Amino acid sequence: MLATLTANAQEKIVNPDISYAGTPRTLIVGGINVSGIEGYEDYVLSGISNLTVGQEISVPGDEITDAVKRYWKNGLFSNVTIAIDSIVGNKVYPHIYLTARPRVSDINYFGLKKSEREDMETKLGLLKGSQLTPNMLDRAKILAKKYFDDKGFKNAEINIVQRDDVAEKNHVILDVIVDKKEKIKVRHIIIEGNDQLSDKKIKGKTLRGKTRPQFTHDEGADGGKF
Repeated sequence: MLATLTANAQEKIVNPDISYAGTPRTLIVGGINVSGIEGYEDYVLSGISNLTVGQEISVPGDEITDAVKRYWKNGLFSNVTIAIDSIVGNKVYPHIYLTARPRVSDINYFGLKKSEREDMETKLGLLKGSQLTPNMLDRAKILAKKYFDDKGFKNAEINIVQRDDVAEKNHVILDVIVDKKEKIKVRHIIIEGNDQLSDKKIKGKTLRGKTRPQFTHDEGADGGKF
């Protein structure tokens, strides 16, 4: 805290320069301002911080740091800054600056058949109008990869490209680009330890889907066996 914070009790300090290397001072929250987000009441947004008017906090101190962490943990904001607008006597007036994560305005699918695209739309959890988070994109990639793994496309590559929607503020368009590669097929099944049943019976059950085969790569892809 700079030396200016030792000013007379009723002196107003506007935009004080707070240094975490300084000595903390105990102050009372006199009011909280929130900006950067439209469509929500300020008290709803400020409530996430767990800061309340009349609360004693240390400046600098853990209360402000913890408030920033709560906004990040919420997951709906791409930028969070808490500054001090002013200090009047023993009262402090924090200002919370927030930037919302964008919403999805449209989703395009490339490299898929119609039926695959319909499956993607129901399985990935990407919805038009939803707020986009990093976890949502990571989850969608994992689900898409599993979907094609189950269909035999073990080497499928899935990329989700995010681009700004110039027609709508703070909205993005998602391009889901899929390269399925070649489908992996079973060329040879090696059975070990079959003391009770013949190879023929075991292979018959395996190929009918009663037992899930395990793929092992013995040689190169240029005509090698599995």
